[in-house]
Amino acid sequence: MDFIYISVEGDNLMCTINPIMYQNQIDKLPQIQQDYEEVKNTVDKENKLPSIFDIIPTFRRVERVPDKVEHSDFVPETGLVALAVLNAPEDWRDMKSAYAQIKASALGEKFTPSYDYKVAQHPFSFFRGTLLHKFVNPKTSPCPKLAKWLFKNDTTLWNTKLGKLVTEKYNIDEKFIDTTVKNITHTEQNPIFINANKFITKSTFGELTARAMTRTTKIGTAVLGGLEAAHLIKEISDGENAIKATAKSAINLTSSIAGIGYGGAIGAKYFGPVGSLVGMGLGAIAGNNISKLIG
Repeated sequence: MDFIYISVEGDNLMCTINPIMYQNQIDKLPQIQQDYEEVKNTVDKENKLPSIFDIIPTFRRVERVPDKVEHSDFVPETGLVALAVLNAPEDWRDMKSAYAQIKASALGEKFTPSYDYKVAQHPFSFFRGTLLHKFVNPKTSPCPKLAKWLFKNDTTLWNTKLGKLVTEKYNIDEKFIDTTVKNITHTEQNPIFINANKFITKSTFGELTARAMTRTTKIGTAVLGGLEAAHLIKEISDGENAIKATAKSAINLTSSIAGIGYGGAIGAKYFGPVGSLVGMGLGAIAGNNISKLIG
């Protein structure tokens, strides 16, 4: 695995060295220490340099784990690792799809997506494609009643009162198009596919908001909210001002969800699977920076 990663911020190329790999190899490769220190000294230690790992979902999910371990923030740390493990199969499929798009472009071949990303966005799922996929499928789950409840509630922010408010504010009409994205209950004998939402409105921001909300699951939002709440409790117990800590946690949660949602929506619309991954990574970075500025 490489130690040095190249990333882009604005019009400038930036170089960063993976600090985790650095810690593991510092005794074996003294030169890495020198390189790391040179890079580290060029920036404020409170700021994080983006790396290629920021666009890889599994690594992005555990990005904050070392910091939480350092501060003994064990509940959020465990939750982030669990989310990374849970979503690893779906993350891998997303990366394979992005690779297929890049490969087709490099070879001058035609890339056939699951549907036309420019005109529609399929609803995301907290469970579909994850390690809990079969458990949430009522047909294969050992707990059918629980599976039915989870399956029914595995929807997105677009299917909430907030989604209705956005619909009314931006006068959004919806149409549905067919995709080859398999539903949780899909089988070879009874194939069931997800429909993608085509949002029709005169407002570009309204359409992107609808797309972003369609990519953000209610359960995922609740889980992240729970992890942030655990972090908030620890902050307050460590002596932080309750009002200030609560406001900071709310900003962190909102900016993170919004950054990933909008970034992924924009990227997917214009650049397909590759854009979706890159957009979410850049959105996560932007959300983190915004929360720091406001907080």
